[in-house]
Amino acid sequence: MLQKPSFVFPTAPEEYAPEPAPTMEEWHQLWTAWTNVTLGMIPKDQLLSKPIDLRNPCIFYLGHIPTFLDSLIARATGEEPTQPRHYQSIFQRGIDPDVEDPSQCHPHSETPASWPELNGILDYQSKVRARAEELYKDGSAAHQPMVVQRVLWLGFEHEAMHLETLLYMLVQSNATLPPPDVITPDFVSGRTWERRLDAPKGNAWVKIPETTLDIGMNDPEEPEDSEPRFFGWDNEKPVQKNVKVASFRARAFPITNEEYAKYLTAKSSDTIPVSWTRDGSGTGETNGVSNLMETAHIKSFFGPIPLKLALDWPVMASYDELEGCARWMDARIPTAEEVRAIYQYAELDAAKGLEKKRSKMFDAVNGCAGFCPW
Repeated sequence: MLQKPSFVFPTAPEEYAPEPAPTMEEWHQLWTAWTNVTLGMIPKDQLLSKPIDLRNPCIFYLGHIPTFLDSLIARATGEEPTQPRHYQSIFQRGIDPDVEDPSQCHPHSETPASWPELNGILDYQSKVRARAEELYKDGSAAHQPMVVQRVLWLGFEHEAMHLETLLYMLVQSNATLPPPDVITPDFVSGRTWERRLDAPKGNAWVKIPETTLDIGMNDPEEPEDSEPRFFGWDNEKPVQKNVKVASFRARAFPITNEEYAKYLTAKSSDTIPVSWTRDGSGTGETNGVSNLMETAHIKSFFGPIPLKLALDWPVMASYDELEGCARWMDARIPTAEEVRAIYQYAELDAAKGLEKKRSKMFDAVNGCAGFCPW
């Protein structure tokens, strides 16, 4: 049985970034995903809940996304913000806990005595989306000034990133609903993540050869020519050329829940990741390491899944937690440059494999290898 998803994000660059600004089709895909999550997975009586204490309640994010986009468009076009204007003061900027001291937060929008009603926020969202669509009158935003194209891409990526972070928040809540119109996986059969039957292959370490990379991009605010450009974040600019990356070995598979459980047991650690829970209720204590394989569960949008049914799933944990596990495995987390080298190696290896398959296929057709029908 196959199930058609309600939205699909392409993976090929020529499809997901055909021009500098996102296409209207990409916007519609993103809006469908956002609506499925915010209106399909958050019960209305949970909109004021805070799955993570240091973040805003869920309803903030429904207002934050259109407010942020509207403020960008207003500034880029020199026009007034969409009404109600006071949304700019309560929805524009989210809470950003300080890295060194999470109990402290950087400046953020004021918290109102009461949040606007859901219907009012959704009406505002519709008006902002219509405003964005107006910039695509001929089906593309390519005719817009570069500053408008830039804010459209910024707003698009901002919403896509919040979709990811909102899902991370929602999985912490026991009240979150499964994705709408999605069949509940058969976790008991163990087929939701293919178990690695070939242990040596599953634990294989791949040698990544020494390489030289160009990292980042040049994205001048005032380009000298009229050629189409693609936009980058400030930490992606400018391009760094000839970055040397020494040869290293990388494991071909992610750290699994089973491996992480063994690490905790070996270290007698009394803290499990926030993506786990001590029992099947989802509210169990997160401390203690005794009988971990029998008591620990993995949080999911389908409820807590017993650890023993999710042993081969990639573990979800913080950077510090994964770094500790990597050291225990006599390894380390790769640097950003090494990650780029891994992707480059994988792409080249995939291209070689495809070319090899093509050459074999052509030999079989042109050279009549094997059975020939004529």
